[in-house]
Amino acid sequence: MNFIAIDFETANSNRSSICSVGVAIVENGKITETKHILVKPTPNYYDGRNIAIHGISDKHTKDKKTFLQQWKELKPYFHKRVIVAHNAAFDCSALRYALDEAQLAYPDLDYHCTYRLAQAALNLPGYKLNEVSSHFNIKLEHHNAESDAKACAMIAIKLIEKHKAKSLHDLSNKFGFSVGKILGKSKSYSPFSNK
Repeated sequence: MNFIAIDFETANSNRSSICSVGVAIVENGKITETKHILVKPTPNYYDGRNIAIHGISDKHTKDKKTFLQQWKELKPYFHKRVIVAHNAAFDCSALRYALDEAQLAYPDLDYHCTYRLAQAALNLPGYKLNEVSSHFNIKLEHHNAESDAKACAMIAIKLIEKHKAKSLHDLSNKFGFSVGKILGKSKSYSPFSNK
């Protein structure tokens, strides 16, 4: 069971304005590494609403590299990987918008959504990351991208174990979801969705 959980925070209402990247690498069903990467956003300004959510502002990213400048280091977390995010529709669209803004090719990847999987697998009052994390007693510093990615990875692992699935693909199939895909050659995507 190998995959990478990701989380993006954005600086403003533009989906391309990634200012923080969280990564949690899962190998053989265990989190082996996590990372928090700050990014100078494009466009480079912060909305007060976004700052209030994640606490990141220009003072944190003014000396950081842009997404374009960091893509060489970021790409291995995405290209030819199985990705999971909590509300993958947002995170995968942010990735596509940032790549479009930087005029970069899309990576090839499969993606899954723990938000949608939790909705299908659990009976909870709500399915936000903090609510599902609380259900599983997962420690979370909400809207810290590294903490969010780690919590997402742990939720995926717990759902896989609970439903005796062999992988994220197996779990998604059990609940009737088509795996989301981003395709580099055609610069296209298909959403994580009900079959």
